[in-house]
Amino acid sequence: MDEKIRRLLAEIRHKVEFDRVEPLTKGYSNARKYILYISDRPIYLLRVYELDSYARRTEEYSYLNLHYNNGVCCQKPVCIDAHYDLKLCYLLLPYLEGNSGDEILSNLSIEEQYVQGLMAGEQLKKIHMVVPDTPINWFERRYAKYVQKKMKVKEMNIDFHKRGYIESYIERNFDLLRDSPVCFQHDDFHPSNLIFNNNILVGVIDFSRFDWGDPWEEFFKLPKYTCCISKPFAYGQVHGYFNGHIPDLFWKKYNLFVALNQHATLIGGYQGRKTIEMLKKIQGTIETHDFACGGPPKWFLEK
Repeated sequence: MDEKIRRLLAEIRHKVEFDRVEPLTKGYSNARKYILYISDRPIYLLRVYELDSYARRTEEYSYLNLHYNNGVCCQKPVCIDAHYDLKLCYLLLPYLEGNSGDEILSNLSIEEQYVQGLMAGEQLKKIHMVVPDTPINWFERRYAKYVQKKMKVKEMNIDFHKRGYIESYIERNFDLLRDSPVCFQHDDFHPSNLIFNNNILVGVIDFSRFDWGDPWEEFFKLPKYTCCISKPFAYGQVHGYFNGHIPDLFWKKYNLFVALNQHATLIGGYQGRKTIEMLKKIQGTIETHDFACGGPPKWFLEK
């Protein structure tokens, strides 16, 4: 543990009690994470960031409180602060006991996985209750993001399965998003960020990548991260979100969001030195989705 973290912990001791600290290395967050203990019992989760992210972390702190008050089973933050001398800021959260969904779901029965998916969908619906204070021209912003990703793939000079077909499909269908509602997006909602205790969903974690946009955009994560862990859970998440009544427009927009994500998937794979793996994943995704008719994907129809 470096000296800056030691000094930060000494300051935090004036606010909360703890007698032991352990680093937490699991996950892909850019935060440095530590578990704070009292008598071998984990009490707090400390997330430490560079000072330049303090404004965003302050927003996250406010939105976590709002979600908690709206009935989302998330952590109610304890405090947030900045240490200007150390050029660090931190967010202190209660420690949430349990295991993440990627560790738990495969041990459950098919029915239990589905039921937990229902609960996850209900939680996601509550997260989407939060809307921006001022209007956002999300339609233009989302198209600009797509163009940026498309140009990046072109610069990389790496083709993916049916790229031309997918890009033509996006251009033909992008107008579906013109009148999209805009709400708070968790932006990383999948089993690895869901905590289970006694095989029951007890918490949604890691809101650090939050964004604003069409609420249904969150569902492109299902084929990307969730189905490989549990298709029954993914199936349940859709049903739980819509209380069993899935609108026809949903699948058309879902397919569009899946298509929009393929360029980002390749870029992420390339940057993480997993290009071949991601090219195979992209091909599998494209071949199992109904871009032609806008219907449900293969993983959903399999039930």
